[in-house]
Amino acid sequence: MKKPLSRRPRGPQALRLGIDLGRTWLRACLADGTGRVLKRCRVPAVPWPQLPEALRQLRRKLAFRRLERLNVGAAGLGAAADRARALRLLRGQARRVTTASDAHWAHLAAFAGGPGILVLSGTGSIALARDGRGKLQRAGGWGQLLGDAGSGFWIGRRALRDAALRAALRADPLALARSAEPIRAVAALAPRVLRMARRGADTGTDSIGRPAGRIRAEAARQLAALAADAGKGLHWDREIPVSWWGGVFADAPLRARFLAALRRTLPRASARAPLMTAAEAAAVLEAKTEH
Repeated sequence: MKKPLSRRPRGPQALRLGIDLGRTWLRACLADGTGRVLKRCRVPAVPWPQLPEALRQLRRKLAFRRLERLNVGAAGLGAAADRARALRLLRGQARRVTTASDAHWAHLAAFAGGPGILVLSGTGSIALARDGRGKLQRAGGWGQLLGDAGSGFWIGRRALRDAALRAALRADPLALARSAEPIRAVAALAPRVLRMARRGADTGTDSIGRPAGRIRAEAARQLAALAADAGKGLHWDREIPVSWWGGVFADAPLRARFLAALRRTLPRASARAPLMTAAEAAAVLEAKTEH
């Protein structure tokens, strides 16, 4: 007599872990098989080949043992060969493992699988567009040497080129270039530059606020242009849904300037905040669509 096929667990104990690995932070979300979020955490980012070691840390922080599903979205996993390698590295970490770029899960988080253009700006920048027919297109995401316009790294690098801002930041470009992680070190200047732009506007400190404000405005224009480039030639209805994600967009004045530039660059854009975080989407969205 044949043994009955085992049924895949779908209840509260069928744990799912979603990971959103950027250049600066690794964000994780643990959910059960019903789609209920149980725990979240954030730890410093690691290169994606070090994910097995990072998972050991997450097991301790989130207090889980067995996983039914592990969904990973990571910066640097845009190429199929890298996703396949990551899949091999993570084999055995859960009953089922998927790997994708961080932009993939961020797009699903923004539009719940529907059409739209997502602009990401953290350490780097990229725009990912999916139209109503499922066609996918991207703009940017070429790294600090060839692109990343409007990103945290871009903002930090532009500030270092301005003598007044460089002095206000007390930043030594050579020391940053020689640091263990120069890209992350330069990108870490971005929040300070954006704060200087806000303070300059509030206090009238032209020597600092004006150049910082110019960098902020140009970053917003660059990010709006990324959205337009990503959506070019795709099939859209009357409106084009556009959303945003990443640490740079945490700055409210930059976000407002991005939306203003978006209205000029892409008049049919319908801006909306993301529905959830990328880590939540990786942990929850499939559970919602399956049940």
